[in-house]
Amino acid sequence: MKSLLNKAAFLLALSFVVSCQDNILDTDIDPVDNNLPSTASLNNVDGLTTFSKGIYDFIASDDVFETVGAELESPMLFFTYGYHESMGDALTTPWGNFANRWINQTESVVLDDGTVVLPPAGGPQPGEIAIRNTRAAGSDNPTQYEWRDMYGLIVQSNTIAEALDNLEADDATKDAFRAWSLWWRAYGYNRLGSMYEQGLINDSGLISNPTSEPSTQFVDNSQLISKSNEILNELETLLNGVTDVATFDGRFTGLQLAYLTSKVNLAGLQENINSLRVRNLVYNTPVADMTTADWNQVITLANNGVSANANAFIMQSESSFIDNNWIPGQVTGFWYFPSERLIQDINPGDVRLDLYFEPDFDFPNPRGRGIQYGASRFWNDNTPIVSSNPLGATMYYAGSFEENQLILAEAKVRTNDIEGGLAHLDAVRTFQASGLAATVGTGLTQDQALEEIRKERRLALIFRAVAFYDARRYGVAATSRTGAHVLDENGNLNTNATINYGYLEYWPVPAFETDFNPVSPTPN
Repeated sequence: MKSLLNKAAFLLALSFVVSCQDNILDTDIDPVDNNLPSTASLNNVDGLTTFSKGIYDFIASDDVFETVGAELESPMLFFTYGYHESMGDALTTPWGNFANRWINQTESVVLDDGTVVLPPAGGPQPGEIAIRNTRAAGSDNPTQYEWRDMYGLIVQSNTIAEALDNLEADDATKDAFRAWSLWWRAYGYNRLGSMYEQGLINDSGLISNPTSEPSTQFVDNSQLISKSNEILNELETLLNGVTDVATFDGRFTGLQLAYLTSKVNLAGLQENINSLRVRNLVYNTPVADMTTADWNQVITLANNGVSANANAFIMQSESSFIDNNWIPGQVTGFWYFPSERLIQDINPGDVRLDLYFEPDFDFPNPRGRGIQYGASRFWNDNTPIVSSNPLGATMYYAGSFEENQLILAEAKVRTNDIEGGLAHLDAVRTFQASGLAATVGTGLTQDQALEEIRKERRLALIFRAVAFYDARRYGVAATSRTGAHVLDENGNLNTNATINYGYLEYWPVPAFETDFNPVSPTPN
């Protein structure tokens, strides 16, 4: 298989300017290679360690408003996650920067009295994304960011693996580097396959393919998910063969940012493999298509999934790397509002409602851009989910304790072990100090239990970029939600509205790719 991108396309995708201004990309400038890393430094452990830590430049960086250059500023934990949260109607944003507004532009809203309210500008989300999926749209093309960062991540990971052939180190050290490479490759294909209609398989790095000869072999997103699972199998086999665990753990944890308060070791990585397998299956299969065998497989995997957040891949705020340019630091700057449907889904008596959200905010129809964006609450600062203080908040890249418990809850309830499932639900509510009474032993039906789990996922997993996956697999993202809470333009709360979302379930390949590498009409 040839490489993902030719050199020009790859560098162009990595060298746009991310800014609050619209359409600032000069598409007439030829891409210039000033920032490719030197592979000569990868033949020793110190050099390869530094290069391996460069993975973080594709998944989090301090100032996403700077020109993307040597630091490869990534919006991953800011508006890339924000796209997922807003399409899942956990957050809303009426602002046009980076096309945020158009990502959560609904088809229509039907109020309690039957009044149909259309967007005051533009049309439904699929058309708005199509309009902006051009290189001329510059920073307003939303399709480019996750694609760029995940394929950059994959190329970096491939290069790490290629460097091992000439690395002078013991087997456990090499295994740690290889495991780091395999994990992030599997993660990258998971995210690409969970977001885009098509993609490319790229097994080459900068050592074997320094000119990045392009691949034209587009594949369906299901094959990207299969690739992720294939890599996870390889990683599992590798970990099972590690004999010097102490040396492996020392090197593997040393590849993670030093200031993070917890780091994944070999045992934690084994748990993450299973949790990512769960994501690959559950988040890319409609609930209606999941079989009992599928749910039993989920239970088996999740029983060995992320058992504690100390074993999760995380990011925390710190002035030299993240600071405030991520969702926990930006929401209080009015970038995003808590969706009225999120607030609706929080149970009475849940301590998190007033802890997380400021009441009496009253911001209907922001700037006349649409009533679906309206909010009655805002964010409290310095809470478990929102903070501008160093180490004050944590974000998650893949599985977490809460996500694993809630998927076990859902899988068990869907296989008729209602009480067993509710025990996992209660564990999450206890862990997050919700103050809610236990659901075990209350006689909930299967449908009632599933509804409690659905609502809990909305709140317990906020900012973890799974809201859209849930809306899609529940069949809501592309269709409608009934019985919805919506503020009309005067701030009156409608409690039985219908929101017709009509969102794309998977995004098209970005024009930043297809202009150089035309997409296949019928992918392999």
